[in-house]
Amino acid sequence: MAKRWLLVGLLVTVLGTTAVAQKVTIQFWYSIGGSIGDTIQELVKRFNASQGKVEVKAQYAGGYDDAINKLLASIRTKNPPHVVQVYDIGTQILVDSQATIPVQDLVQRDKVDLHRFLAQPLNYYTVNGKLQSMPFNSSTPLVYFNLNALQEAGIKPKQLWTFEELADVARKLTKRDKDGKVVRYGIALADYGWFLEQLSYNNGFYYCNNENGRKGRATEVNLDNPAIQKYFQWFLDLYKEGTLLYVGRRTADSQSAFATGKAAITFDSTAVLQGITRTVGGRFRIYTGYFPYFKEFGRTGVAIGGASVWLMKGFSEQETEAAWSFVKWLVQPEQQAFWHLKTGYFPLRLESLELPDVRQAHREDPNYTTAIQQLRTSKVSNVTAGCLMGSFPEIRQLSEQALEAALQGKPIKEALAEYKRRADAALERYNQSVGR
Repeated sequence: MAKRWLLVGLLVTVLGTTAVAQKVTIQFWYSIGGSIGDTIQELVKRFNASQGKVEVKAQYAGGYDDAINKLLASIRTKNPPHVVQVYDIGTQILVDSQATIPVQDLVQRDKVDLHRFLAQPLNYYTVNGKLQSMPFNSSTPLVYFNLNALQEAGIKPKQLWTFEELADVARKLTKRDKDGKVVRYGIALADYGWFLEQLSYNNGFYYCNNENGRKGRATEVNLDNPAIQKYFQWFLDLYKEGTLLYVGRRTADSQSAFATGKAAITFDSTAVLQGITRTVGGRFRIYTGYFPYFKEFGRTGVAIGGASVWLMKGFSEQETEAAWSFVKWLVQPEQQAFWHLKTGYFPLRLESLELPDVRQAHREDPNYTTAIQQLRTSKVSNVTAGCLMGSFPEIRQLSEQALEAALQGKPIKEALAEYKRRADAALERYNQSVGR
């Protein structure tokens, strides 16, 4: 009898070891920290618990800029992760690396219905006729208002704004003490290159040539387009008159100024909706509107920001299939609903909007709906597809330096011309480095 039980025990041990050995482990690098990073970890935990074939090991790879540099280094040493989150402006770089698997191939094989996805994120990540990566955390810029301040000033809230209207409202919301010192600014803004890109699209301008790099490889940056010129003047006028609080390049500082009541308006991503709401803590109500446009040009619509997830080459078929199963799971309606409600990023799937928890949340807080409505009323075109070019991270920093130069007194046209030359040179160096 003892020998029999020993044999059974050995058999169980062997079978158990085999079962563990058959579980495929994949590496996933993500690039957002804080509470949003915690939500990513929670999604990974839920995926691992949902099935027994794949184990995802999630690792924070640093912020977007650091993460893409780390990824490129891992490609050179042939040790990349299976799945990686890369921000939108890294798209051309990843395509040129030739180290990724276009998800379009797997989407078609598995008959994933992309018609139930929002069009703009798919439009952004489609390069050379193929969906290169799976959209994940897509965002758009919004205007955040202190609703209490608007109502106290007798200003009716609305979603669609021109920059001209916004300037008038910001002036009315600026408060000064008896000595003329500003105690509440009308608006607080960071010098963030993403805003320049988005206002180009929203006013109908390509940010780079060859129709945003969609008709051919981008070789020139349209940093001096008319919408950016007008924005620089708008920004400087409000800054000089004490209506606009300039906080430098960190949007975290403009968020803080808004949330603490130091300013009544700010621009930021829909992705920070939950974070700003928590920081405000009920001191006032928040109202969100669409990113503004100039009356002269009319509204075209915004492009998406945020990031997507990429499948990397160089792994066995079993590991690639395991990685793909995780990517597919991330964009299922239930996961997208959870992600949306925990962060403020909008869901990619239309079905997510129909789920009871999402419908209830939108009824209770219409701010959840703003980014989705803004996107669905934006035209789907090469303008709103967003610019596709290499060296984009460096070029974004150069665009921010252009505004800094204008704030320091350099004439706007001269500042934009100088930094356009630098941006074009950076793009040319990149194109030459990849043999294009």
